[in-house]
Amino acid sequence: MKTVKIFFLAFNILYCSMSAFGQNTIKGVTAEMNYGFLIAHRNVMSHLPYDHIYNFRLGGVFHTNGSHQWHHDFNFPEFNLGINYLELGNKEILGESFGFEGGVYFPFFRKKGWSLGTQLNAGVAFVTKHYDIISNPKNNAIGSRINYLITLNLRAEKQFGRNAIGLNIQASHLSNGAFKMPNLGLNLPMIGLHYTRYFDDIQFKNDSVIDRFDKDWKPWRFYSQLIVSSKQIYPAGGKNYLVLAMNHHLHYKFRNKFILEGGFDLIYNQSISRDLGIVVKESKNIQMGVYAAYVLPVHKFEFIVGVGAYVYNPLNPLGYLYKRFGGRFRIWNQLWGNITIKSHWFKADYFEYGLIYRW
Repeated sequence: MKTVKIFFLAFNILYCSMSAFGQNTIKGVTAEMNYGFLIAHRNVMSHLPYDHIYNFRLGGVFHTNGSHQWHHDFNFPEFNLGINYLELGNKEILGESFGFEGGVYFPFFRKKGWSLGTQLNAGVAFVTKHYDIISNPKNNAIGSRINYLITLNLRAEKQFGRNAIGLNIQASHLSNGAFKMPNLGLNLPMIGLHYTRYFDDIQFKNDSVIDRFDKDWKPWRFYSQLIVSSKQIYPAGGKNYLVLAMNHHLHYKFRNKFILEGGFDLIYNQSISRDLGIVVKESKNIQMGVYAAYVLPVHKFEFIVGVGAYVYNPLNPLGYLYKRFGGRFRIWNQLWGNITIKSHWFKADYFEYGLIYRW
């Protein structure tokens, strides 16, 4: 099951990035070096920060060229695929991280070679040191070798000729989404430098283009989603519990960069009663909730940030509010894939792996 999840996420990154490139012809290579520290966001993690963190990235970039309308809508974004190395600041307990990731840079503006924007990267990472009850019991943050790596980056950049130099302020998160305990995760703020060398001159088509990939788009759309996942609970080393969910949501598209979503969640989470240590009917593990979300549509991909509230939650282990963050990608016609993380405040509940049908 874990291997399937890892390949599903890797496919998501590759598919979304490559399908978004489409007609993009300007390519290049990029390198980053970042420096930061580990935040001990729980008191029980105070022993983990020891030294500063070093981060290196190397990869390829694909620059949109203005041949589609969405290139103009988002100020000619840039996509990247590459490898990531993290020295986690405590080699004895945390070790190092080697990963693969993909992402997109959205400029807020471009003017005379200058740009300021935000970059979102996601990928998978191999951690050399993880929790082991015998050999590494002090690592209470990471319970598995394979983890998810998510980075949000604010970048100021200057482009000149075939070169671009930028300054990064970023935050990375490394965890497995409660698939294997312990899973407090690592929060890593950093600052660094970014350099890109393009293989050709950067030239944008400034003419307005109306060319939507979704020719039959309507302001209102209704979707149904099936979610399958699993999670562990404490103590570490236990079994994985099944999570099944059905989600129905309604989209209203206000403009090219803004969709408002409202939905209803029906969830069966087998771990709830076990986490509370009580014996009850399985029906008590059922939750129902309503939520609202902001959706950012980018070609064949959608970013989602939402918040919800349970309307039926008999055991109430983590409160009545939950959050949802992640992305969706179009597979074929009416069928979409989904990877989002459901959380309660700063505690990850589980990753939602779903298939969505658009009616």
